Amino acid sequence: MAVALGLLAAGAVILYAGAETAVRGAARFARAAGIPAFVLGAVLFGLDIEGLGTALIAAGRGQTQIAAGEIFGTVLFLFSVAFGLSLILARQPVPSPSPMMVVAPAASMTAAAAALFDRFVSRPEGAFLLALYVVYLVLVIRQGGVVEERTEALETERATGLRLALLTLGGLALLYVGATLLVAGGTRLVDRTTLAAGFVGAAIVGTLTSLDEVLLEVLPVRRGSPDLATGNLFGTLAAFTTGVLGLAALVRPLDVDGAANTAFLTMGFLYAVVSTVFLLRGRAGRLLGVFVFVVYGLWLVLTATV
Repeated sequence: MAVALGLLAAGAVILYAGAETAVRGAARFARAAGIPAFVLGAVLFGLDIEGLGTALIAAGRGQTQIAAGEIFGTVLFLFSVAFGLSLILARQPVPSPSPMMVVAPAASMTAAAAALFDRFVSRPEGAFLLALYVVYLVLVIRQGGVVEERTEALETERATGLRLALLTLGGLALLYVGATLLVAGGTRLVDRTTLAAGFVGAAIVGTLTSLDEVLLEVLPVRRGSPDLATGNLFGTLAAFTTGVLGLAALVRPLDVDGAANTAFLTMGFLYAVVSTVFLLRGRAGRLLGVFVFVVYGLWLVLTATV
């Protein structure tokens, strides 16, 4: 047990170091290019690198139930703990993105639900989900638009392109090491406890790979850039229910156990509640933040005891 927990802790630390290094190198180009905040959040931060890497490595090592649990647990943690905390700590209610951007992930959720109907995601289904994510990216980029202005910082980024490329590659290398340790720790935990593999993936591995999402939600809201937070929120939902799920299934077809399936259903419920509040009220506040926190706690208790 001690070895498993040590692997999980070490993997999480290395994973964050690698992911933050890789994202920092890429994000500076995007900001200098004048990309709108929602598009930046949905496209760049939505495809959570550490969560993606962990899911792919888990699938590649044959731990497909952990991979599925991690995919859904990542989004569940984001919509509950991370987003809930940002709402509770916000100085004022968080404004809604455009209705199109709120509703668009519903297509991803529907496609994922169809693929999960038999609790098995095949490679053809994975390819379809991945293609659907590409469509979502095109929609977000076209809907958000890109500011044509270029700042002087862009020239600086071009001048240091090699350094940033090496920084990004170094971060990706650390990402691989961290994800490998996380999966190894999760596998040991499954072997040494009675916890379901899907629960370990959703509640433990998914949470460890998603702790940085708290910062990506809370800081933009507190600093007056809520579009970055909501872009990350809805972009991650679309990315993980189609792109990440599809890529993992292409690596190895996924078996989805009951715990991971429950995480998906809870995630879908929270998306329905959050999107409804945004569409009806045009903003979200502390009451919704408390509600999503409570739902996550209930899911955690009920799933752990099943």
